[in-house]
Amino acid sequence: MKSNNGIKFLTPAVSPGNHCPMRIASVNVEKIKDLSSLLVGMPECTTYSRLFNPKPEGRHGELHWLYVLDAHEVVFGCRDGLIDALRKMDKAGAKAILMIVTCVPELIGEDIQAIINEVQPELSTRVTFVMLGQFKNISYPPGSWKTMEALGTLMDGKATASNRVNVLGRAPEEEHIPMPSLLPTLTRRGLALRYLAPGSSLDDLQSAPDAALNLVVSPFMQALAARMEQEYGVPYIALHTLYDVESIDKAYTALAEYFGFSWDNTFKKERQEALSLQSQAKERLGGLRYVFCPRIDIPLPLAVYLTGLGMEPLLLHLEEYYPEDRGYAKELIDMGHNPWICRMVNAQADLPILKKLAPDLCFGYLPEPNKTITCVPDLFDFYGQVGYARTSHLLKRILDVLSEMNATGKGGTAHGSASI
Repeated sequence: MKSNNGIKFLTPAVSPGNHCPMRIASVNVEKIKDLSSLLVGMPECTTYSRLFNPKPEGRHGELHWLYVLDAHEVVFGCRDGLIDALRKMDKAGAKAILMIVTCVPELIGEDIQAIINEVQPELSTRVTFVMLGQFKNISYPPGSWKTMEALGTLMDGKATASNRVNVLGRAPEEEHIPMPSLLPTLTRRGLALRYLAPGSSLDDLQSAPDAALNLVVSPFMQALAARMEQEYGVPYIALHTLYDVESIDKAYTALAEYFGFSWDNTFKKERQEALSLQSQAKERLGGLRYVFCPRIDIPLPLAVYLTGLGMEPLLLHLEEYYPEDRGYAKELIDMGHNPWICRMVNAQADLPILKKLAPDLCFGYLPEPNKTITCVPDLFDFYGQVGYARTSHLLKRILDVLSEMNATGKGGTAHGSASI
């Protein structure tokens, strides 16, 4: 498997389908202050977008306009109409525009980049675009990571501020996601943190290349970090993929050395707890077989970690195959494991296959009530969390499930493989 196209559906069961990535892109751009959007698609696309982004004007004067293709444009293209629309948005005061391009323009081969190249010199506003035809982007994650990567086009080269750090994947005000202890610690060390995610401002995004370093805490932002490193020379450290204590050690050490300070014993308590739990997990997880179901943020890095603890992967649901996932897939294969990769879209229809695999543990979502497969439930609540504390919380959850499983005689290292 080398791309999303290589991920097959587990069963041919009827499914209502996943969210169109256009939906997520529209929601995200609406949250970025001063960024306007032009959604290009068929009437059903534009009508759908108005369900969750109902007003053509944003809270701060942004423009969220829709371009509906007519029958002629579906056959012969929409170049002239798009150029006219961009001119009108420019005249109406848009500060920057993201074009969200849906299925039909991509199917007919419309060259959006050529259109922008032609009209950009006469506009005062900056224009970028993201191609989100659902036939190439089967689920919702591209609506986030491809959109954020596209915003790199709007950035300006800046002189580097030696104490500036971009935190990619967390908004300035995000109370529903606990603050990782690393970030306020960096602030106390004299570093100025700029939070970049939906919820930030266009000005923050455009100024981002002045940072000395990017810290990535979300899978939706690593593609942008890679682009900024290539185009603006801003290095990055990805924290969201790290679970193993030794890997976290190396990342934290590299971060401290980069800015020339020492952590002393700042994270000693967190680290010791994670090490203790990791040691317990190796003893209790060794030899257990597992599957991944939906609702896991970053499956392949987590699969590498669990397999390193001695578990055996049987089947992994992947909602998205990110550009950086190729390295984790290779790492898993190098460890001697090549599990089935699939998409699960109908939990009730997929459940019989999972029962036949007879895993000891399932991670993610299973339909309720289901008492035949022991499950470590939805792992979305670790989104945006990084460091030793996240590892501890994850392992505690797994160990608690194992303790309950052993107490009921359903399996685990104390009782052998789970009985399905």
